[in-house]
Amino acid sequence: MASVKLAVYVTAHTVRKIARGELDLAAARRLLDKLGIEKVYIENYRFGLLVGRDELEAAVSAFRGYEVAGGSCIGTWGEGWGRYADFGFKVVCLTDERNLKLIEEAMEGAGEVFDEILIDDFWANWCACQHCVERFNEEYGLDVTPQLLRAELRRGASPLAALWARFSTELLLEVSRRHVVEPFKRHSSSARVVLKVAEWREDFYVRGLFIPALREVFDGVYVGTESRERVHRYGSYYTARLVAALAGGLGGAWFDTYDGLGYTFPVTPETYIEQLVASAASLPPEITLFNLEDLLKPSREPHVRALERHLPDMREFLRRVSGEPIGVLRPAILPHFSPARDRYVEDYLGSVGLPLRPVTPREIGEGDYVLITAKEVELLDLEELVRRVGTLILTADALELIADRYARVAKLLGLEKVERREAWATTFRYGDRWTWEGHRRAVRLPVGPIIRCRGAEPVVWAGDGSEEWPVVLRRRSGGLGVVMMCVTKCPGLLLEYPEPVRQALRDIAAEYTGVRVAARVGPLSNVSIYLYSDGHLLVMNHNSYSLVIEVDYRKARFSGKPRVVGGQAKLGELAEEMFLLELPGRSYGIIECA
Repeated sequence: MASVKLAVYVTAHTVRKIARGELDLAAARRLLDKLGIEKVYIENYRFGLLVGRDELEAAVSAFRGYEVAGGSCIGTWGEGWGRYADFGFKVVCLTDERNLKLIEEAMEGAGEVFDEILIDDFWANWCACQHCVERFNEEYGLDVTPQLLRAELRRGASPLAALWARFSTELLLEVSRRHVVEPFKRHSSSARVVLKVAEWREDFYVRGLFIPALREVFDGVYVGTESRERVHRYGSYYTARLVAALAGGLGGAWFDTYDGLGYTFPVTPETYIEQLVASAASLPPEITLFNLEDLLKPSREPHVRALERHLPDMREFLRRVSGEPIGVLRPAILPHFSPARDRYVEDYLGSVGLPLRPVTPREIGEGDYVLITAKEVELLDLEELVRRVGTLILTADALELIADRYARVAKLLGLEKVERREAWATTFRYGDRWTWEGHRRAVRLPVGPIIRCRGAEPVVWAGDGSEEWPVVLRRRSGGLGVVMMCVTKCPGLLLEYPEPVRQALRDIAAEYTGVRVAARVGPLSNVSIYLYSDGHLLVMNHNSYSLVIEVDYRKARFSGKPRVVGGQAKLGELAEEMFLLELPGRSYGIIECA
């Protein structure tokens, strides 16, 4: 692909410091040049601070020689504004005319200086105050209270949640058109307004962020690729690719230096670079670092040094890759509720080496392997889908939901009965590999549901010493293959199950991708494996210890002798189109097989 553009974001508070001569501009320019930054986003509003035109122009002048664009954090509340919702940070109520007037003022002011602006990801319908709920009741002929609404939203899928998602979307679309985009474009109809959405994709729709509709209002969609401590970095990649599928393209990726554990301390430099790698893996045209003033702090010196080391590799990776990501397909749709079942399950599956690729449902066709979670069971016509795909891979929650509520679909899949919701296993068996985990580790792990499926063949067995149950099953009927994964109900345990469980899932995925990966040394979990159709592989070891991974691409659609073109990996050849990859702890390797 074309080379990536690197940008930095300057907050409104930093803009004011620049205008007052309180920021070391020489140090700022040295940092930008050291990192190869080409573009600077200059913000005019954040948490109550609206900087004036003179201050914005002073910042523009300070960064002469760089491409400049505007930025605004109009979703945040400040003193003198109207109603707000408090999530530990205060965000504006979109039904309060006082807030809308100030938002419009901020956008029109930015439009006087810039012809492009990036809206930070606080822009959503967060509020469910009495006034918002009264308007909701009026529009839909309901009589619910804020307390009832919040309880329903916590419950997950429900008719009321679907109506609230619709209300939130229509409200955000209207306010975005009238008070964001139109005021900014009053000075130039060709100006661009780009919306950045956050990393919390499971709540997009219920907060009004129905991306296909917003793409009709905004000129592009950026995504936050923050994966802070205690979450899986694969989710950064997955969210960015999901947004790309929903928006018809990706405007860029953005991440910061915060740890997400209270924000007192920065994220570790290792996690910071893993955010960079996941961002680059999603193939964005632009990557933005948030924010300039943070990166100038002494506490961020290790992060800057890490960027200096690893940015050249990521630039080279993006320059080389010409193919598209490959993986088991995921329907790119947004749930109109905040899901409780299979919440962020993709992040966990991706972190045990199962590559996933979000695509629009209309792109799914004959021969495709498609992962279906409980979210799609509520949203897709599965009876129609089974008639046009090759293999459905179903999560445990999807299986339970189908068995409980969708008898016709269960019959098509051969799903006869859920015999037990869960069982506790101490042994696991995949083919001739038998394992019992016990050396200073918990032995009993939950599996389930335990199902009876007509014509299914067990792939993985689990047992407790007295009986065994099939926990990964396969069935083929006519042209349809079905894989039933009864090991995903607690997604975090995918990283704790014995290696044969994970290998069984990776082997099934390899039938579709043509690339089989397996552990040689160390458990193959807490990793990210990104595959591309032109023969590039990007593999990230998120563990503190080294791994040796076996890669077999004899059945892939690409061929060529493998070589390392970036990162810290060491390569060892096994046979033609097979190799061993040694990855030190917290490192990555970029492999070219083309």
